[in-house]
Amino acid sequence: MCRRLLSTWLFLAVFLLGACAEDSEPPSAAGEASSSTADAPSSSRAPSTSGDSQSGTFTVDDSELLLDCVGEGDTTMVLEVGEGAPYQALSGIGDTYQSQMRVCSYQRASTDRDVVSDLHGLLEAAKVPGPYLLVGHSAGGLLVQAYAAAYPEETAGVVAVNPVPAWQAWSTLAFKEMTSQERQGETDYYAGANGESLDYRDVSRFIAESPVPREVPLHILISTVAQCDSTKDICGRTYPVYEQIARDVTQRWGEGRFSQVEAGHDIPTPDVQRAIDDVISRSRQ
Repeated sequence: MCRRLLSTWLFLAVFLLGACAEDSEPPSAAGEASSSTADAPSSSRAPSTSGDSQSGTFTVDDSELLLDCVGEGDTTMVLEVGEGAPYQALSGIGDTYQSQMRVCSYQRASTDRDVVSDLHGLLEAAKVPGPYLLVGHSAGGLLVQAYAAAYPEETAGVVAVNPVPAWQAWSTLAFKEMTSQERQGETDYYAGANGESLDYRDVSRFIAESPVPREVPLHILISTVAQCDSTKDICGRTYPVYEQIARDVTQRWGEGRFSQVEAGHDIPTPDVQRAIDDVISRSRQ
């Protein structure tokens, strides 16, 4: 997606979690990218003082990663925020589910790293038990799909909200609706010219080359085209492709479901919770 476009998708996808935390990360085709990104919290920020020994700073491959877990239960919900968002950006979800299960948020490393391996190593280092219910927004929506592909036996379910679309499908289909300048912007963005130097091409390639975790329940939730300012801007022109890619992912997944909500830049928390509850219900069958 063009960087401006991708950024918009990610920005438009921000959850309305009570106070409505904003995520400036874009998927290009998903909306007009914002020129500013939220400052990531420093590694010195302390996690919540819940008394949980699984919260704190842990060393993973010579990098210090911050983990914050609350609640208890047989399942652990792992929240994967959007690009550039504070690690607590999805804490409103944790407030809802911590009475049912353990809920963990973490701060991604600030350098170009293998995010999936980092998360796996962090959960191991902190001795956080699975299975894991993965909930991701924007960039996080793509990353949780990659984690499930890498560790399907550890994954109880996946919820992806306005996820960044995979590079292969996006560059093949959405680029047809873009100008040459927009295509270059999207290419640069996917290659790492973004707020966290994330290489979405590598993540997408890994997902494409891995077996589809067909037994893992998946729910992809996206906003309708109402999130776009116009059907003629980059967001509006590429939206049909964005929607089709999301539908295709759920169809290939086996246990995948797709839903849309008439929403602008923010998806209300109750809609996100319905998607999560759907996956929880199916994971227990």
